[in-house]
Amino acid sequence: MLKKTSCALAIAAVLVAACGGGGSTDAGSGGDGSTPGGTTSPAPAAVAGPLDTVQTAVTDTVIAPLVTATAGTPLQGVLLCGNSIVTRNLLDIGDAIANGLASPSTLVSTAPAAAQGALTALVGNLSGLLGSLSGSVTCLGGSAGSTPVPVTNPLAGTPLAPIGDALLPVLTAAMQQLAAASNGTIPQIGATQLATIVAQLATAYDSALAQLPPEALAAPVVGGTLVTVGNSLDQLVVVTNLAATGGSPTALAGAFQTLAQNALNDVLTLVLPVGSLQGEAGAGAPTDVLATLQAAIASLTGGLGTSPTTPLPANPLGGTGFAALTGLVTQLTSLLPTGLTGSAGTSPLATATGPLQTLLSSLLAPLTGGGLPGLPGGTTGGTTGGLGGGCLLAFLGLC
Repeated sequence: MLKKTSCALAIAAVLVAACGGGGSTDAGSGGDGSTPGGTTSPAPAAVAGPLDTVQTAVTDTVIAPLVTATAGTPLQGVLLCGNSIVTRNLLDIGDAIANGLASPSTLVSTAPAAAQGALTALVGNLSGLLGSLSGSVTCLGGSAGSTPVPVTNPLAGTPLAPIGDALLPVLTAAMQQLAAASNGTIPQIGATQLATIVAQLATAYDSALAQLPPEALAAPVVGGTLVTVGNSLDQLVVVTNLAATGGSPTALAGAFQTLAQNALNDVLTLVLPVGSLQGEAGAGAPTDVLATLQAAIASLTGGLGTSPTTPLPANPLGGTGFAALTGLVTQLTSLLPTGLTGSAGTSPLATATGPLQTLLSSLLAPLTGGGLPGLPGGTTGGTTGGLGGGCLLAFLGLC
């Protein structure tokens, strides 16, 4: 189990980091694949760009409440690291390349310098993810990733060991390319090196996922986070490869749009377990919340393919398609402290997700005379109605 003090610091960090989106980078430019000169000040991890508003809204509205609700459980660190990797680092790299499209002729030299801080943070947060899955380490929840690459696999002996086995060599090699030299100089990467590091991370991660037991990827929140990280890395490979090989601005803008759309789809339907809830409700559910969210995300990101440098609208989660999220997070966060107990032990996956799977089923069950034990209206007494009565997700139209 995560220590209470580290949990409190992690919650504070995610809430503070969520308030800001960016900061420009001043690193010097270099040619494609070259590493001329360098700087003694690493580029900021956050990149100001068109996705800032949605990055902040997802962190504030969806991730931060779930982080608070999962305090003291193995899920908290996984949520923090998953958000840092996908919502912050990967989309920050996308923002850097999108910004470069304002001057396509210089993108190959300017975008890698702008993205380098986010790439370094990505390596740190992927290292943190390994620790968070073991219940021993957590990410800070924002843009920066300072967790050192482990020397040995923290997941050894668990069902998730392949993730560490596959990632550790690649993370180590990446950090050797990105870390400051003994004189404090930060090496500056070029477009080819950026694309190569991203591709190596994605390939190693995909290899690891293929070796995991199916129940690991099907596990609520944890499985959704693992799949989301992999999908987003794969899509970022497309974007960085296009940038490194002189892809057309039209192709780059389209790939950036796809990255943003797919990452948001996964965070809001897999990490936030909307897909699991929709599956529990079945085909007869009055409302297809999953399809509604996907349509809203497609609408939100639809203009990026033609105007990639234009910031997304303020309050992007305030639209009709996202209105159900507040209620869903409220239901989950009010129940998770009851549904998740125990320590990480040697099998953090089962400890963290077993009670959650039961909880998700219970949310949709038309419970007779009460809800979950210990809740108002539940079978152990208390008042009737409220959260304990009937199908708890009726407000979503799922039952």
